[in-house]
Amino acid sequence: MELICGTSTYQLDTIIDEYSTLLYHVAMVRMQNKEDAEDIVQDAFLRLLQQIQKGKTFESKEHLKAWLLTVVTNRGKSILTLAWNKRTQGLDSAMKIAAPEKDTDYAYEYVMRLPEKYRVAIDLFYYQELTTEQIAQIMKTKPTTVRSYLHRGRQKLKEMMEVDA
Repeated sequence: MELICGTSTYQLDTIIDEYSTLLYHVAMVRMQNKEDAEDIVQDAFLRLLQQIQKGKTFESKEHLKAWLLTVVTNRGKSILTLAWNKRTQGLDSAMKIAAPEKDTDYAYEYVMRLPEKYRVAIDLFYYQELTTEQIAQIMKTKPTTVRSYLHRGRQKLKEMMEVDA
């Protein structure tokens, strides 16, 4: 199955190979649960397949990436707001999430302890290297709000690290 991004055409399996790790990482940051993260990534690619079958095209690979990240973020939000998730606690809630390979310091452990909005914003900005405008689209908020999340998140990280030092 082919996907059109701007003037280029890509095979669906190439897109899956290219973006699955990124999407899984973002889903893990939001969900902190391996099974839910895997389901969310699978849902994102199924939705992409449905869109391809409907003839959807993307302006560029960046547009496709932003679309996939938005699907993952929104699906995670939907799962977190289910009544079932509000009444239960996962078995692996105490498990740590592996830090990205390119992050070798201990700071990522602190990022994972932040409240969700700060955690997602910081991960997308520093680890996925998205702009505040791109993050705002994904989080469905304003860029100034994202910058506030980043500022407050950094403050909370500093406080947590000072307490543990």
